[in-house]
Amino acid sequence: MVWNGEKEMGWQLRDYVFAAFMTVGMVLSVFIVGPFVPPPFQLIVWAPIGALFLTLGMARLQKRGSVALMILPMALLLGLQSVSMTVYLALTVLMTELVIVFRGSYRTKANRLLGTLVFFETAIVIGIVALVFIVGGDYARLANQPWIFLGMAIAIGLAATLGWWLGEQVVNQLRRAGKLDADTDANDATPDADV
Repeated sequence: MVWNGEKEMGWQLRDYVFAAFMTVGMVLSVFIVGPFVPPPFQLIVWAPIGALFLTLGMARLQKRGSVALMILPMALLLGLQSVSMTVYLALTVLMTELVIVFRGSYRTKANRLLGTLVFFETAIVIGIVALVFIVGGDYARLANQPWIFLGMAIAIGLAATLGWWLGEQVVNQLRRAGKLDADTDANDATPDADV
């Protein structure tokens, strides 16, 4: 089935395998970063690593639903520890994929950057709201200190952009080596063109 210039709507086995490797990379990096950073800052410290894996996955998979294919298995794995973690990640995926529905796909660098930023900014917003209203205690005072929230949102945006940039550098090297179909500057203007 062809739709909007995409080769095929369905995923192939190699897509699932690649997405699984990106998921494993993200999960392992979460467990490496986690013990060394206090909870409110774990996402910011993890963002460059997570964004790198996310960018590689979006560049290779390119279709709508690519982020869901990588993150939802991670949400289910982490859900074994906490159902709230599954809900948290599912909401970030939902927001990211809703934005990309209107943009086309992950074929362009601009859409991959947008997807990365929406994913991580949504994650920090949901995380802060959960800390303030669900966890409460010392975290509840964040509601009265919006500059902390703003600072964390800026920091996550910068960290995610760094990870996206690193991911795009890897994508460029893989593309030059003939190991990855991804956009070039010439087809950034036509996101639904076959590459």
